[in-house]
Amino acid sequence: MRTGAGEMNDTIDKGRRTIELSKGEIDEIEERRVPPVVIVAGVVAAMVGLGVLGWMIYRRRQRRDLIQQIQDAIPDYVDYVRDLPGEIRSRVKAAL
Repeated sequence: MRTGAGEMNDTIDKGRRTIELSKGEIDEIEERRVPPVVIVAGVVAAMVGLGVLGWMIYRRRQRRDLIQQIQDAIPDYVDYVRDLPGEIRSRVKAAL
């Protein structure tokens, strides 16, 4: 009977040692844990970055209507019209 009890005690001692080692590993993992503030800051930075990227893609893909394209292609002649003689200036203003 002594042998069975001894084996049981050995098994119990081994289990206790395993539990103690596991607690030590858990403590080490908790020590290496990243603070929640850092995680929140990373998530916020990622959201801001994705928002800016989305806005840039939206602006790039946004189609301009024909009038905006023509106005962008033609240089601004307002300054040049001021230098023209009176009759020609009125004709150019009427055309624009």
